[in-house]
Amino acid sequence: MKTATYQNQESASGKLFSAKSLYLLLVIIGSIAPWSLILEFFIKNGFSVSLLIEKAFVNYSSTVFVIDLLICILTFFCFAFIELKRLSLSRSRLIIYIAATFGVGLSCSLPLFLYFREGVLESRKS
Repeated sequence: MKTATYQNQESASGKLFSAKSLYLLLVIIGSIAPWSLILEFFIKNGFSVSLLIEKAFVNYSSTVFVIDLLICILTFFCFAFIELKRLSLSRSRLIIYIAATFGVGLSCSLPLFLYFREGVLESRKS
């Protein structure tokens, strides 16, 4: 059996499904899923960010998830900064990912970064 990268593998239908397409799909899902829940929270409780944060730290279980997420966000920002430098891209693009993270969530900003990164990598292959 030959070893192939994910970029060269074809789906069962015979169409090529690129990593860039996958990342774009994850951006869409990562935008809709958290906001549907946040909107439901705001509809029930009014627009109270402080209450949202208070509820996030209501017990040890939820606090573990919040702390883990905060560490993941910090790690993503560091990775994005380093990767933008490595790809010789303006690190001011980091502002886009910070805004996406705090405006929507890591579930949107991480695949958004990977989508744009994949585009740069593809263009450099050509």
